[in-house]
Amino acid sequence: MESIQSIKQRFELIGNDVKLNRAIEKAIQVAPTDISVLVTGESGVGKESIPKIIHSLSHRKHAKYIAVNCGAIPEGTIDSELFGHEKGAFTGATQTRSGYFEVADGGTIFLDEVGELPLTTQVRLLRVLENGEFLKVGSSQVQKTDVRIVAATNINMFDAIKKEKFREDLYYRLSTVEIHLPPLRDRREDIHLLFRKFASDFGQKYKMPTIRLEDDAIQLLLRYRWPGNIRQLRNIAEQISVLEEGRSISAATLNSYLPDASSSNLPAVIEQSKKEGDFSNEREILYKVLFDMKGDLNDLKKLTLELLKDNDSNKVQRENEGLIRKIYGNQEEEDIEHEESSKPELLHLPEPVVEASAPSPSYQPPEDRYHFAEEIEEEETLSLQEKEIELIKKSLERNKGKRKAAAAELGISERTLYRKFNKSLKKMMIKKGIKVGLLGLTFFLSSCGAYNFSGADIGTAQSFQVNFFQNYADQTPGSTIVPGLGRDFTLALQDMINNLTSLSLTGSNGDLIYEGEIVEYKVVPMTATADQRTSQNRLTMSVNVRFYNTTKEDVDFEKRFSFFYDFDAAASLPSIQAAAHEEIFERLTQDIFNASLGNW
Repeated sequence: MESIQSIKQRFELIGNDVKLNRAIEKAIQVAPTDISVLVTGESGVGKESIPKIIHSLSHRKHAKYIAVNCGAIPEGTIDSELFGHEKGAFTGATQTRSGYFEVADGGTIFLDEVGELPLTTQVRLLRVLENGEFLKVGSSQVQKTDVRIVAATNINMFDAIKKEKFREDLYYRLSTVEIHLPPLRDRREDIHLLFRKFASDFGQKYKMPTIRLEDDAIQLLLRYRWPGNIRQLRNIAEQISVLEEGRSISAATLNSYLPDASSSNLPAVIEQSKKEGDFSNEREILYKVLFDMKGDLNDLKKLTLELLKDNDSNKVQRENEGLIRKIYGNQEEEDIEHEESSKPELLHLPEPVVEASAPSPSYQPPEDRYHFAEEIEEEETLSLQEKEIELIKKSLERNKGKRKAAAAELGISERTLYRKFNKSLKKMMIKKGIKVGLLGLTFFLSSCGAYNFSGADIGTAQSFQVNFFQNYADQTPGSTIVPGLGRDFTLALQDMINNLTSLSLTGSNGDLIYEGEIVEYKVVPMTATADQRTSQNRLTMSVNVRFYNTTKEDVDFEKRFSFFYDFDAAASLPSIQAAAHEEIFERLTQDIFNASLGNW
């Protein structure tokens, strides 16, 4: 069993708090088993680290690990995401899809924000926990899965159970072992350590001296409540590192970056009491509107009655000026015709009809002041896929079938060009006799690993397995949110290995296993024009890759591949992303495949 200190070093956990050490110790003890674990704690305390520790120390470590944010998936699609669906199960289900529980068979699923699950989904999840059975949406065939579930939440589960928002039986099945992570304010001795670590990291990242807190600033740091916990502390350290010119930070300087906790907009528990006039739902708002309309109607009745009695509109206006303004409000000057002064006049009420036989004036519709406006019908746009194919066709025609020139004009690699155009492009390449090449890109490579790849042969391996590359870059401040980035990277890696080798792709029990995570994905402005518009951007992408050879253990491999690429602001970001994938795969090929390519 690994020690607590080695686990901290492996997963970059900082702190010596007793409660933190106890949480890590429980994670180490429970990892070899298959029982369910519930991780609790406030938002920002680092709950996502515990499932990684449990998975990496379990017998499932070579299988898939999938993290699911239950609060980020719409209620109408979460069943499909977790359990999959059959073709035609609902509108838009054009093909059968496997859910996370089917894909992660034999591995671990981390359900973050599990308290946000709808009640109907909770019933399905309870069945999986009890006997490992589930049904796809739109299917009547029972499927089996063997997954280890680790859940996390930042809400009070007993309150949710009391309000009937969470099933009590599901709670007790999930919390066979409960691991609680303490808030940062309860780890006073760790706050300065964490700040120093973040300051050092940002100093290296932005290539500037590390900031240092003065004694009074350290005391202020320790006294602050930190409602956002470690996430807030990291953001504060990054802000000060970038914005402050001096490297010695006083208490006054630090205080200017600390928001007032009492007026913070961070997530907080909402009080049950409701102030007067504070409407909690649309029904009460509708009632208020109806009551206001009823009051205005009563005022109009009163005004009309006085007008009929006195038969003097000027007198009625003078005596009821406040009431008229209450009903109609102040009129805009340009809406009052024949205005003689700059002061807004009172509303001119119509003279009452005295003679019953007098004909009532016919209704004249108001003049359309916008009769000159032209109606424009929006044209239906092409789909993204059709647009891409059309642009590739035009570029190939313009460059006389030269694929390299067309790819350069589109801002993508030749491999990406080939993949997008597929069959039609392949036929064109055969006719033109185009040769395959790689687009050269500027890159930065840094690596760190638990193992060194030996370069030996791969033994008797015949199949390979690519586990889902979870996108942890989305959780990093300043990162660029790209939906489906982890999925795109996983599929691209599978295609690359298929093209380079004769190994067969398998979903589980592969001879060679690839897994990892995307830890950084940012687009940062580099230069700007005179009018402050960004003209040059930099994409930075880092991926941790782990390689296991189950037929030959001495060639296990772990490495971080980092890459940056400067591009013009007008360039297509998806094409730059594809170029980043290609460059990382090229380095991965050199480090893993080249030494033993002849044996594949």
